[in-house]
Amino acid sequence: MNLGHEDEQREFKKSTSELKEGVASIAAILNKHGSGELYFGVRKDGEVCGQDVSESTLREISQATSSPPSIHR
Repeated sequence: MNLGHEDEQREFKKSTSELKEGVASIAAILNKHGSGELYFGVRKDGEVCGQDVSESTLREISQATSSPPSIHR
């Protein structure tokens, strides 16, 4: 299955190992456009590669997207 291509409102990440980058991307998309899509388990060419997701992975994604970013100085 192919989801098409990335654009200014759609971002693909191969796995949740790219969670930090994904959160930064969706924040930028939302700031600019007010809506957008972030997919995990999809290669840059739009091909779905899938990913096994555990409860802890879902919790990690939820926390990363609902918490304000930490600032390190």
